[in-house]
Amino acid sequence: MKICGIVCEYNPFHNGHMYHIEETRKLGMDGIVCIMSGNFVQRGDFAIMQKHARAEAAVRGGADVVIELPIPWAIASAERFASGAVSLMDSLGVVSHISFGAETQNLVNIVQTAKILTDDAFSELILKEYASGISFARARELALEKISPELSDVLKTPNNILAVEYVKALLRRKSDITPIAVERTGAMHDGSSFTDNIASASYIRELSESGKPFSDYIPESASEIFRRECENGNAPMFIKSADSAILASLKRLSADDFLSCSDVSEGLEHRLFDAVSSSVTLQQTCELAKTKRYAYARIRRILLNAFLGIKAEHLSSDVPYARILAFNDTGRTIIKKAKKCSQVPIITKPSAIKNESKTVNDLFALEKRADDIYSLFMKNPTAQGSTFTSSPLYIKEP
Repeated sequence: MKICGIVCEYNPFHNGHMYHIEETRKLGMDGIVCIMSGNFVQRGDFAIMQKHARAEAAVRGGADVVIELPIPWAIASAERFASGAVSLMDSLGVVSHISFGAETQNLVNIVQTAKILTDDAFSELILKEYASGISFARARELALEKISPELSDVLKTPNNILAVEYVKALLRRKSDITPIAVERTGAMHDGSSFTDNIASASYIRELSESGKPFSDYIPESASEIFRRECENGNAPMFIKSADSAILASLKRLSADDFLSCSDVSEGLEHRLFDAVSSSVTLQQTCELAKTKRYAYARIRRILLNAFLGIKAEHLSSDVPYARILAFNDTGRTIIKKAKKCSQVPIITKPSAIKNESKTVNDLFALEKRADDIYSLFMKNPTAQGSTFTSSPLYIKEP
């Protein structure tokens, strides 16, 4: 059985995502396993819909199983986001391939770039560029241009960057999972535009926030789920609804509290503390803290990590469990197969988490707290503690 993994956020699930799944399945895949962010996403924001609804949209849109990427990795840097997702995928023991969207379908260039980036000598070259005061991402681009000019364009587009990070994670784990690149079609990632019926998730969120229609850009099944969630007061969700609460919480933290978060070094904790202390909105905090070296997105992630109590130590190991969010009949077969060979416990009944290790329980408790906080900002907040009571959604195949 050829089973392919896809790392995703589906924020929200749209026509481009369905195209990716369809193109992946055409390559002879018998099953699609999605590793998906939960209620918070990598750009440092609330997910537009709660995770079970997005997982349902994914299964109705072509996936077979959706597994949650725990929150420390879901709102980490691109490298740690990819590393966590790949570690979870690899630990399942049933995934033979990983498929990712990329601005180029030239997998050779992606793999070659990943190999260069995992070389210790290249790390030293990045540090030399970084010392000039530019961002890490820009330093890496310049270092790559010097070593291999023909690959210089690979790290200039967001999907390619993530693709390289997935391959890096595979190489470091010496994984047998085979990478597949599906060329991205339509609108660019995070672009405020559209092509035919494909728009970026960022553009769709903008339309939703401004009350404009966007149903042309998402599958009908996903549109129905979104309407249902809106009617129930569970969507759309945006971080600005929690702006004052988050900032009030951050104002209680010390510089050392910020230092304990991932991606904070070189005195950035003091810059964050000063920005928080003098700001009245999160956006103002980000604007005050960001520099050429520290990008806006990085600052947003750090602030969200600090608010949710996520520390660098939470990323010190591989993802220790696989929580199933949704599945269909094919997915049920995949889950049964994975339970026989998985290196991590597969969680289908959250109440059974108490039988697992302290590491698993501590991480699950962190997830529960984040879920409870997320739900507080819904128009109709869900019951606190639902992380321990919400079972996976079974979606019957048509």
